[in-house]
Amino acid sequence: MSIETPAVGLYATCEARLRALYQIPTPPGKAAVLELRLGDEGRVIDDAWPADLVVSCRLTETVSHPCTPNSAGARVQTCEAAYDAPLPFAADTFDLVILHHTLDELASVFSQRSSQQVAEDCLRRVAHVLRPGGLVVGCGLNRSSPRAWYERPRAARRVRALGVHSCRNVLLRSGFADAQVFNLLPGLDNPRGLSSVDAQASRITFRRALEASRASLGTAGYLARRIVVGLSLNRFIENVLFYWGYKPC
Repeated sequence: MSIETPAVGLYATCEARLRALYQIPTPPGKAAVLELRLGDEGRVIDDAWPADLVVSCRLTETVSHPCTPNSAGARVQTCEAAYDAPLPFAADTFDLVILHHTLDELASVFSQRSSQQVAEDCLRRVAHVLRPGGLVVGCGLNRSSPRAWYERPRAARRVRALGVHSCRNVLLRSGFADAQVFNLLPGLDNPRGLSSVDAQASRITFRRALEASRASLGTAGYLARRIVVGLSLNRFIENVLFYWGYKPC
């Protein structure tokens, strides 16, 4: 399966294109959206996000700005919560939870535990605050990709991530249904579309891309790439994964 971001050319910034990607599975509409992040800046905190409630929650060791949802009737809120504790929201509160590199960054914080264990713990907490039928969606580095490791700055090469298969497995083990994993193409700097990591779907998508660029490749380069595509290896080479899963009703 291949999915193109709608009207991606209309978006001037990488942030705007990422927000478009995060609405691909099911636009939140008039709903409640939660973003969990470790960085200082959120990606959904403005009046343009189409939801009745938008919460950007920073996960941190020391909480100085605790979460008080719906305080003063604010539609857009920022707050903090502890790294490794239940999320401070009532069960079945949100329709969409966004994890933009959150699982990677949490795994680096808890380096004594496996990245899969850290991801499962986080996703189970996410499932608790999602409404039945709600969606968790996010992106992360592709642990399977040698290219991702090589292209990262040396100081960041110890970042721990999930791979093509383990990403889907942790979603399923955490209680999510219809878990889907995609390569994010061509990457975070220019996220234009998604390609399923299913072997057959990946092979079809990357074969089309290869044929489109054939005129710019020499014979040897084209043949080498044709072998890689034929073996469905591109799904392991691309450096960013995009995923989603639904909470069963």
